[in-house]
Amino acid sequence: MRKLKIAWLLLASLTASIGLSAQTVSGKSINGNYQPLVHTLVLSSVPTIQAQTKVRPYEQWEATQFVAVSGHQPEDYVLTDNNWEIMYNLRTPHTQRELLDMGIKCSDSQLLLLEVGGLINKTEGKWKCTIPILDQEQTNSLRSISKEIAKSMYSKTKNDFVLLVQTIREMGFENNALSLVFSYLLDGRMWTKLVLFDDINNHAGWSGCYWVLYEPRKDLKFGTNGFGDMNLILTYLNSEVSPSSKTMDDCADEISKYGKINNPQLISKLIPYGLTNSNGDIQFPIIKQQQDSFHEITDRLVDSISSELKNNCSNIAIQYDINDEKTAMVILYHEVMWYLMDNLIQDKVLHIPAVFKDEKKNKQQLNDVVFFIEGGLMQ
Repeated sequence: MRKLKIAWLLLASLTASIGLSAQTVSGKSINGNYQPLVHTLVLSSVPTIQAQTKVRPYEQWEATQFVAVSGHQPEDYVLTDNNWEIMYNLRTPHTQRELLDMGIKCSDSQLLLLEVGGLINKTEGKWKCTIPILDQEQTNSLRSISKEIAKSMYSKTKNDFVLLVQTIREMGFENNALSLVFSYLLDGRMWTKLVLFDDINNHAGWSGCYWVLYEPRKDLKFGTNGFGDMNLILTYLNSEVSPSSKTMDDCADEISKYGKINNPQLISKLIPYGLTNSNGDIQFPIIKQQQDSFHEITDRLVDSISSELKNNCSNIAIQYDINDEKTAMVILYHEVMWYLMDNLIQDKVLHIPAVFKDEKKNKQQLNDVVFFIEGGLMQ
């Protein structure tokens, strides 16, 4: 099974010249200082042609990947050469000749690579970007709508969220409440009711969807990574806080086989993160497939949230020029679930884990944002 990689680009630095904050994606910092590209004509006496539209550097936008990865993730294609400039200008269909005349460098191989990567396609001789790129007005509008939907959802479901956190406490997993509410419920089980990766788009190396908003979300933006057979789950603000993917995959495999960690070398890698003790005993929740209060409440919340989301999703694709309704639902729900988390934290139903407050100082408490689920997250 492919590893779940959900990327939230939040590149954070300020660009004083245009007064906009840069952002990050999926916990990864993205390097990519943009240098304006010019296309020089053969005759030196002819002035250089510059691109008609100045493109804001990629790192100043907020790109989100909701993808299952088997090869390259979409971002890998975007960060190569001036591919972001090409994609941005292909929000409006253009031929290759038109792009070159606009001063945008674009070779046959670049266009082919972006097509193979599922980011552009060609219709009636013109190339067009296939991923949603929302401008400032569209981004503000989407977030305003999402916030109102989340507010309505929360008013109807708060009691169940409180009951769920109480149940998690009774299970002995109080410190893992935020991770379980977000990554198990909102960013896990919810997708089985809404849409799965393969239901949206399948491309070379990845399935799911990828989109770009004009500016970063100002509040917390949690993400989820799955390891092994998507049964070892990490909730993160910065995915680099955890051990390597290989170490986490090995950890998942050992738990699946033995219910603990037997490999001494692996134990030594996991102990500094508080994921196991010296005997290899697991120091985070293992969620079993069974009928109990935890599953009953999460199922009820999944039904309530998905029903209201679908009632508010019908015009989103048309309103924001998104190719299909499933992609529109994914984009809308991401914003909604982060606003739901805002509400839960503001009302102190959930509390921020120590490792999110200071990653280095509290590294040994990574076990507060990790859990293992029998059968995998998307069961």
